Amino acid sequence: MKATTHLLRGLLAVAVLALTSSITTMANNNDALPELPAPISKMSVEQWDAFSGNLQDALASGHEGLQIGAMRLSIQYAEHVNLKGSSVDLMRIYRNHSDDQVRRLAVVALGSLDSHMVTSYLRLHEPFEQSPIVRRTIRAVLAAA
Repeated sequence: MKATTHLLRGLLAVAVLALTSSITTMANNNDALPELPAPISKMSVEQWDAFSGNLQDALASGHEGLQIGAMRLSIQYAEHVNLKGSSVDLMRIYRNHSDDQVRRLAVVALGSLDSHMVTSYLRLHEPFEQSPIVRRTIRAVLAAA
């Protein structure tokens, strides 16, 4: 029993020394630290274009989580991103999704595109919308347009 206890204490001491030396090495090596992305205010036009392309790819994917995240980001950064090419994908999400909250998100994302085609599309579909909450969201988006 004593031999096992001494062995475990020895292994613990070696592990603590190894961990301490690896932390010290990481702290002294500044090159190994990842670089943080540029703040929003300092992003270049090329970075915004790349971001817009990634959002368009996410909206075109069939993955619901990616689509919801892309819609949220497109609303949040509407003044910086260009998603005119994704209006059909957003219309498809609005028209086909079973969850009214996701459909509302798609309507608001469509409204942030500031497109005549989108405004006409929403005006055309508003009288036929079955969900009262989605209909109110469409009316609010059209009023803000």
